[in-house]
Amino acid sequence: MARVSIIIPTHHRPKLLLERALPSVLRQKTQHELEVLVVGDETDDETTEGVLAIAEDDARVHYWNLPKQPLPDDPHVRWGVIGLEARNWGHDHATGDYVGGLDDDDEFTPDHVEVLVRGLEWNDVDFAYGRSIAYKSGGRIQHYGRWPPGFGAFCDGAAIWKRSLGYRYDLECLRRGMPEDGDLWTRMVAGGVRFFFVEQVIHHYYPAKGGGSDT
Repeated sequence: MARVSIIIPTHHRPKLLLERALPSVLRQKTQHELEVLVVGDETDDETTEGVLAIAEDDARVHYWNLPKQPLPDDPHVRWGVIGLEARNWGHDHATGDYVGGLDDDDEFTPDHVEVLVRGLEWNDVDFAYGRSIAYKSGGRIQHYGRWPPGFGAFCDGAAIWKRSLGYRYDLECLRRGMPEDGDLWTRMVAGGVRFFFVEQVIHHYYPAKGGGSDT
């Protein structure tokens, strides 16, 4: 049985975090041990109080609230690095064999962890990812997830990988013209990380209004 660390960066969205994202991790139907690392980017008191109340009753949940990190002024550029320091903090404090992430307004399917860990272990790879359904403006639905891996091939909430790989998100992604997650996958591909694609929906994605992916 493996231990899986899920990192949720958050900023001022307590309702979505506490009613959608975090519960979707805690209700995973899996034989594997979970830890959930919620990391605030100088988030609000309502979020802090809500997460700490859950953590009192569920030892799998851990919480930190970081000082606000400086971000670029351009909103389209800023979108590509929001939560970067919170994600890295979560990675640095994770203890699982495997690690993955979830945005604070998205959700996992109940079998997310079980499906991806099975993909990793049965195929002897370093990184497993699956499909996402995105719920966009105007009632549009779009599917993400394809082979081969790399920038634009899948959503960051649809992946789990070996923590021992040691990769971190990098602010230099802006110089390379990619968002933090796409840049990470690109560097992993170039570094010889072994990927496996699970052709199953394991993640529900709700692009934020005005975000760079609601197109």
